[in-house]
Amino acid sequence: MTMKSRFRQVSVIGAGLILAATTGLGAAPALAAAPGGQPAPPASGKVAYVALGDSYAAGVGGGAYLDPCLTSPNGYAALLAGEPGQVHAALRGCVGATTDQVVATQLAGLDLRTKTVTLTVGANDLGVAALATTCLTGTPEACLASVQATLALLPSLSVDLAGTLAAIREAAPKATVYVTGYPLFFDDALPGSLQFAVNQAIALVNDTIEATVATAGAGFVYVDVEQVFAGHGIDSADPWIIAPPHPEAFHPNAAGYAAYAEAILAAGG
Repeated sequence: MTMKSRFRQVSVIGAGLILAATTGLGAAPALAAAPGGQPAPPASGKVAYVALGDSYAAGVGGGAYLDPCLTSPNGYAALLAGEPGQVHAALRGCVGATTDQVVATQLAGLDLRTKTVTLTVGANDLGVAALATTCLTGTPEACLASVQATLALLPSLSVDLAGTLAAIREAAPKATVYVTGYPLFFDDALPGSLQFAVNQAIALVNDTIEATVATAGAGFVYVDVEQVFAGHGIDSADPWIIAPPHPEAFHPNAAGYAAYAEAILAAGG
């Protein structure tokens, strides 16, 4: 069964998301804020498609936010959940979430009926946004020190992500789990530049995520978005990533999230 057919058999609140976007926070029952800011499970208790992870999974940068986690109807999770005929979805991604927090707060309701899971997580474990800010506003020395500090945490990220994937598998034994990487922020990053250093750090984060997914066993799929975003970096003529000093800097915009959704669907066949 392809991912597209899985999504058409499962999930969401597509029209409800759009309605909620026009009527205020928490207007859609399936996205009512649970304790800790996490969206509550659907009222039926069944979750056929669940989106887990950090601000990228929530859709920060997409606008029209629906809850304290900054879930956006323009985020990739909401777009996937809004495929025609879908019911029983839960959008659990939350701004600031780490691998540990995914396990602690986002797995409620997953069970044998869960068919599809998407996950974007890891950047907050490493402080990637702070790294990018340092490299754009600080000295070259501060940038390189930040890059080295981030890279030193990659082995820990691999261990923590492996634990998160194992917890997802235990909670949803039959689900196919699509784990995404992150886009490179800059298109015209020349070797030796600070932008190049940021891109290299993100690429190594993605390599770590991909390698961890590869060892997680059957039913886990890595989704690479580096090439998908090529030509659409912060410094491009058609950026899909929000530039600083905007408070949502280094997150995709609506066009970027649409590209994420297409990449995930394509990974499913």
